[in-house]
Amino acid sequence: MLRLIASGLTALVLSLTAVPALAVGSDSDSDNKSTSSYGSSDRDSTVETETEDAAELYAEALEYNELGWFRMAVSNLRTVTQMEPRNADAWNELGFAYRNVENYRQSARAYERALSLDPTHLGALNYQGFMFLETDKVDAARNNLAQLKSLCGSCEAYRSLRDALSAR
Repeated sequence: MLRLIASGLTALVLSLTAVPALAVGSDSDSDNKSTSSYGSSDRDSTVETETEDAAELYAEALEYNELGWFRMAVSNLRTVTQMEPRNADAWNELGFAYRNVENYRQSARAYERALSLDPTHLGALNYQGFMFLETDKVDAARNNLAQLKSLCGSCEAYRSLRDALSAR
C-alpha cells in the first residue's frame, strides 16, 4: 500500500514538474510523443512522453483492480483510453472496473470498444460474458462462450465462463 502511495506521489511530482519543462523546452509537444503503445521516445528529453504516462497509469490501474479499488481504476483507465484510444487491453480493463462498480452501461461500451479494436480479444469476450450473466442476458453470454470455444478451445477464458454459465 505504501508503494502505491509513493508511486502516486512520484507521479504527481513528475506531472507538476513536466508541464513547465514542456512549455519551455519544446516547440511542438507532438514531436515528443512515441507512436508505439507504451514505448519510449527516441528523442532525448527530460519530459515523459504521453505513452510512458499511459503505461504508468495502466500498470497502476491493474493494481487497483487487483486490490478491488475499482473507482480508482476507472479514473486511471479513462485517462489511458483518452491517451491511447486504440488500446484494446485498456478498454477491456475499463469495462472490468465499470462492471465491478455496477455501471453496466459504461462497462458494455468499454467491452464493445475493446472488441471493435480486437474482435478476438479473449479477455474482453470473457469479461463481457460475465457482464451479460450479471445483467440476465444469458443467451448473449452463451454467444460469447461459443466465440471463445472457436478461438481458443478449452482455454481458461472459455472454462471460467462455461463454469459460470453452468452454475446459473
